[in-house]
Amino acid sequence: MLVSVIIPLYNTEKYIEACIASVLSQTHRELEVIVVDDGSTDGGAAIAESIADKRVRVDRGPNRGGAGARNRGLALAKGEIVAFLDADDLWYPDKLSEQISVLRSDRDVVAVGAVFHYLSEDGRRPLSQIGQDARNADTRERMQRGQLAPFPINSCLIAWADAVRAAGEYDESLPVVEDIDLMSRLALAGSVATVMRPLGAYRLHSGSLSAPRQHARVKMFMRFVEQRATARLEGRPTPDLESFVSSYRPTRAQRRQDAAARRFRDAGMLAMEGRYVRATPLCALALAARPWYTLRRIVAHLSVRRTPSAVAQGGI
Repeated sequence: MLVSVIIPLYNTEKYIEACIASVLSQTHRELEVIVVDDGSTDGGAAIAESIADKRVRVDRGPNRGGAGARNRGLALAKGEIVAFLDADDLWYPDKLSEQISVLRSDRDVVAVGAVFHYLSEDGRRPLSQIGQDARNADTRERMQRGQLAPFPINSCLIAWADAVRAAGEYDESLPVVEDIDLMSRLALAGSVATVMRPLGAYRLHSGSLSAPRQHARVKMFMRFVEQRATARLEGRPTPDLESFVSSYRPTRAQRRQDAAARRFRDAGMLAMEGRYVRATPLCALALAARPWYTLRRIVAHLSVRRTPSAVAQGGI
């Protein structure tokens, strides 16, 4: 069964060779790798073009953003199954084969994710992991309402190609959280499953700490996606993006929650890198702003157990 692997590429020449190598090392061999160069100004596309494997092809074009690049890949895809991977992330060898097995075993399943490791920027150290059971009833409803990404969608998801196209593909009007938006529509179309062991790695960068304005912008679009998905689920008219953005004014409670979420996220990233001195005051600020919210997040993170054996199998 042919799998079309879609990799949007934008100025990530440092990682693209290792990314493609992790795809070509899959135990599932019947695949095509579509690298969509999204107007890069570095040498990443040339590196991808130099890979001597006929399954790899590079499509060069102007910058359209991540959603546009993935949709371009979908237009070129010949496979019955599509899989997405960001150019700085990695797959472990059994990733596709395990997900395909789940996808083919249940007619109701339209898409499959997996647990992923967080990976240090140099690619040498797994730091933690992320992923939850998407078949849980509460999780599925939250996905349908655009409230949740149960795994790193843009590097983890595989799905029936027809289901992605029927769901409307990626929304190119969204500059961020377009993956959560797509997941909300796929979760309405059928069941989404998760392979509950690490099958890949999501790379953390030194510049990943979120600036307040950037974080606030992401939260704004997340709230739009949630409003639209919830309206769709409940059969109500969906809001217009331009009108939503022009009238958007977060409440005081939302600003407080957003600040706590940003500080907790940044504290977690610093802690995963062993930078506890910097992480501690940020976590304390998050606790002071939203104690129950932050405590729930801490408990959720502590409940995720790392599995070193899976890392070894991945060959990091």
